[in-house]
Amino acid sequence: MLAVKSRARTWRMRLDTHSGLFCALLACSAAQLPPPAASQAAGRAPTAPVQFVSRAGSGVSESESKVEDRLGSVRVRLEALAANVMDFWKAHGPDSKYGAIYGFHDRKGTPKEDADKGLIQEARHLWSFSTWYARREKSAEIKAVADSIYQFLIAHFLDQDGEFFYKVSRDGSKVVEPKKQLYAESFAILALATYSEIFGVPEAGQRALRCFQSIDRRMHDAEYGGYDETQDPGWLAPGAQKDTNTHIHLLEAFTALYRSSKDETVRARLEEMVKVVATRIVQPANYAHKEFYRDWRIHDKPVVSYGHDLETAWLLVDALDALGAPNEAVRQVALGLGKHAAERGYDAAKGGYFEEGVPGAAPTKLEKIWWVQAEALPGLWWLYRLSNDVSFLDRLEGTLSWIETKQLDAQYGEWFWGINPDGSVGSHGDHKGEEWKAEYHALRALLFTSDWINQVLSHAPAASAPAPVENRTSQAP
Repeated sequence: MLAVKSRARTWRMRLDTHSGLFCALLACSAAQLPPPAASQAAGRAPTAPVQFVSRAGSGVSESESKVEDRLGSVRVRLEALAANVMDFWKAHGPDSKYGAIYGFHDRKGTPKEDADKGLIQEARHLWSFSTWYARREKSAEIKAVADSIYQFLIAHFLDQDGEFFYKVSRDGSKVVEPKKQLYAESFAILALATYSEIFGVPEAGQRALRCFQSIDRRMHDAEYGGYDETQDPGWLAPGAQKDTNTHIHLLEAFTALYRSSKDETVRARLEEMVKVVATRIVQPANYAHKEFYRDWRIHDKPVVSYGHDLETAWLLVDALDALGAPNEAVRQVALGLGKHAAERGYDAAKGGYFEEGVPGAAPTKLEKIWWVQAEALPGLWWLYRLSNDVSFLDRLEGTLSWIETKQLDAQYGEWFWGINPDGSVGSHGDHKGEEWKAEYHALRALLFTSDWINQVLSHAPAASAPAPVENRTSQAP
């Protein structure tokens, strides 16, 4: 154990050879690796029983030492990136005049004063600030921002049926888009359940449950399972009636809601969502098809979204953990799904993941999108844990290198939306915040993966939550 602690002290020192940029990140973040601590209720992590390395005896073998050194190095890098992302949003996000978070931020973080505020982005901000509070910084500042977002959502987005409008004006005085989109509602449920559990606000949990009950009454498909999106104002192609993106985020939302509520109907739907994802959405060719008819026949041609497949793999593991129901068949589905995406979508030359491809073939869309890189991190970690195959750890490190050197905006902080193969910023531009872009994907990936690694390095026994870490303070960029 003394040897392990000694290596932990050297992990940060060894990173000075990685890149000048990363050293600068470490210096400005001043993030200290926290020691292991007791598990916490909020923001749990999956703990599927897997084989890692033997701890028998008093010594640590050379191979174990190398693995631990790698993991310690990875964790320091994850912490620096997480600090960078959150520093950006702490400095530029809060709307001090009207509450919540501004609806648009340019590359430097300058907000657009007249930008509307969307449910997806505000719910993601609420989840992020709540989770940051629980895992890294229990400060009055972070709580105040989370409270402000929650109060704004309830005051201006919430409708009398318990669901939430899609978009409102900056000050909340006008409902700009009154539609109730299932995908957006899933993030409201996720954020409210998380906020309720972390800050002990029962009414937020009750509102999350009421929103679930409302969408369940009007959209649950009792015949075929899942949710009928035929009338959903989303993005389905003509003829499609269900889609993967909506269902995997319902899976995530129901996971959080069941953990906080223990409601039996929520549990039943979560069990159903696991089955739907594992047996209907994931195809025999080990990819998650994009769109379906109501009876789960595939709609349109096969396309692989590498980011969604890596995300779906770890969300399945997480859902099983919440249910407390180990299922080897589902874990094997997750492993096959993630393995296909991990191997086919990876850029072996430069690191990181391409956007899309064809099952069993080469990538077809080569832009590297920020959320795809983010979802690769927890996805690759759980592929490594489920298989004990170090090639997944290799790809995780390669993806981190890509993020640090290309996806990250070293000048102003946060991540670029997309980077083209020639290194230029993608067609979405260089802005940092908008309806579809917030800190959620990056922060979730960085914090969860870091905390899972901490569990392993601390030799903690399996528990339903990752070991929390000490509070930290950081300076805005």
